[in-house]
Amino acid sequence: MCRSKLGSELLFISKINRDGKSVDILSKTPKSELQTVFKLTSLSLSNETFIASEFNSYVVKIKP
Repeated sequence: MCRSKLGSELLFISKINRDGKSVDILSKTPKSELQTVFKLTSLSLSNETFIASEFNSYVVKIKP
């Protein structure tokens, strides 16, 4: 199931590099992505993490 969320509704954990081979851990939310609408794809149900895709891709959690 895919759904959409605004960047300000997400907790950004890491950025997926464009080659898809590695991730960079983020220490803070990228301010340029707060107003972006991301398409979410489930990554882990037990950890409640998602892949948020738009121009860049991130591993995220939905803010409570």
